[in-house]
Amino acid sequence: AWIKMTLSPAQVEQWLADLKENGIANTAKEAAVALDVSQNSMSTMRRKGVTGDASRRTALAMAAILARIDPYGRET
Repeated sequence: AWIKMTLSPAQVEQWLADLKENGIANTAKEAAVALDVSQNSMSTMRRKGVTGDASRRTALAMAAILARIDPYGRET
C-alpha cells in the first residue's frame, strides 16, 4: 500500500513559487489550469493544503507539471 501523505499550505505556496520561477505559471489561476482544478480548489489548497485520498495523486501531478512532463496517454 502507498503511504498516505498530505501537502501543507506552505508546500502548495512553494510549488506556486517554483512554477513562477521556472516560467511555467505566473499566477495561481494558471497553475489551477495546469493542474486541471478549479480556481476555488486552488484557493482551498493554498489555505488548507491537500489531504485525503487524492493527496498523493495531486502531489505527483504537481511534480510532473514542474518537471514539464505531459500527462500519460496524451496524443502528441
